[in-house]
Amino acid sequence: MKLAGKVALVTGASSDKGAAMSELLASEGVCVAINYLKRKEKAEAIVDKIKQNGGRAMMWQADVTSKESVNDMVEATRKQFGTVDILVNNVHGKISRKSFEETVWDEYMENLYGTIKGSFNCCHAVFEEMKNKKWGRVINIMDNIVNDPVPKYSNYITAQSALIGFTRSLAVDLGVYGITVNLINTGFTLTEKTPHAPPHVQEAIARQTPLKRLALPIDIAKALLFYASDWSDFVTGNCLIVDGGKAMR
Repeated sequence: MKLAGKVALVTGASSDKGAAMSELLASEGVCVAINYLKRKEKAEAIVDKIKQNGGRAMMWQADVTSKESVNDMVEATRKQFGTVDILVNNVHGKISRKSFEETVWDEYMENLYGTIKGSFNCCHAVFEEMKNKKWGRVINIMDNIVNDPVPKYSNYITAQSALIGFTRSLAVDLGVYGITVNLINTGFTLTEKTPHAPPHVQEAIARQTPLKRLALPIDIAKALLFYASDWSDFVTGNCLIVDGGKAMR
């Protein structure tokens, strides 16, 4: 895949999906900067695992909605590894289940702020360097709840939908500089948050999925490798749905 020696910054890397993506990138020889906000112990565990397997990793606490925090994180990554080649935006807004009549406008804005502003700040921080190199990868992660919506998540679904437009518009604007911008649309994934969904709900989702199982974090990570590598040189503005085919049903 010719990824050895590249440098990736993964936001929200202390989540199960973020950990799987970071560890798989590192296994391909990528130096990985692990971003976290609150779960320091989880971030430390990911860095330790990568190093124990012979990879290179660092961690940095930053709120991606803060431009200053993001700039400091990118600068620290450059000092440690020299550059940033691959940006993975894996931070979303707050998920809260409410009916539309219970939801207030500020909750829409909170989700848009968390999802889009964080991605915006990170893209801005790495853009100039990618532009100068004439090479870069921006990979945004979203939930497939947009294509397969469920009730009482209108503010979250709206923010996730905005990420599609953000991805496509950047792909048009940045393509001239050799920077690709793509999106991974993930299905219901077995993570530490899965227990919040009752077993009968999980079983129902699996039954509705052609592959008859729920996604695992590694499934998302494998899709990420495609976008990060030279295999996707002529792919930009694309949305890869990784949901086992459920959105077709």
